[in-house]
Amino acid sequence: MRKTIFVATALLVAMPLLGAPARADVSIAAGGWLGTSPSQTGGALMLSTASSIPTVPIGLQATVLAPITNRGGYAVTGEIRGLSGGGFGGAYVGAGAGIGNLAIDRTTGPVVTIFGGKGIAPHTSIELRLYQGLQSGGTTAGFLGLRFSL
Repeated sequence: MRKTIFVATALLVAMPLLGAPARADVSIAAGGWLGTSPSQTGGALMLSTASSIPTVPIGLQATVLAPITNRGGYAVTGEIRGLSGGGFGGAYVGAGAGIGNLAIDRTTGPVVTIFGGKGIAPHTSIELRLYQGLQSGGTTAGFLGLRFSL
């Protein structure tokens, strides 16, 4: 996790040095949530803010996830997202790390995520995410939903 934080920090520091203006955006997502340990299903909402550099095909983003289940919980992650050009049809992948409350006993601890998505319309993509709580009793969970960029 320290390596992820170091890489994200280094990229943030390097952004102004690259000479290209950053493009920032905000997006919201809603979709289905399926978790294990214990089994839970329901909806989930996400809010992300991102910054990308046009000359480098990556973006940095922060995401807040809130499962809408009887167990609740949350995850707040800092993420690196690979941006695709027209050659990939608007597809993207990424990974992140942060803190969350997705464990059986509702303790807060480290969380990691990997994700991918595909643009399906202007400002709209379908996204699949996998989360893993790293604390004792941490949940493995998935999110599938629609992301709308504002």
